Amino acid sequence: MAEGLYKEWLESENLLLLRGWKMKGLTDQQIADNIGIHVRTLDKWKSSYGQISQALKRGRQHANYAVENALLKKAMDGNTTAMIFWLKNNYRDKYTDDSTNPNLLKAQIRRAIAEADIVEAKAKLLTDSQSQDRTVIIDDVPD
Repeated sequence: MAEGLYKEWLESENLLLLRGWKMKGLTDQQIADNIGIHVRTLDKWKSSYGQISQALKRGRQHANYAVENALLKKAMDGNTTAMIFWLKNNYRDKYTDDSTNPNLLKAQIRRAIAEADIVEAKAKLLTDSQSQDRTVIIDDVPD
């Protein structure tokens, strides 16, 4: 059924249509449905015909740029969620929740060591005060 159908999709107006569908965010499955082919056929067309692949790629890139610009505008306008999302995706080394990130692991180790040092210092202060027969309230010891 799709035999030879690809030829009409190599025409400039149809390539523009493919690009437009991708710009609107349609998936390959939706595009294949619009054409009336199976998604695997569309995958073969993309592999075999650079014009089809390029049209879809450019449409996706255009959509990505539009969303990126809208997100950046929201972040610049003070939308906290947009700011966090932008930073986590553009400065992954610094702003991440990923526990496997080496910089985050180093910071967590430094914090754990610092907390252990504080506990040790409080314990030493308590021990010293008990040996001198003085009472110290640990909550009063500065952090």
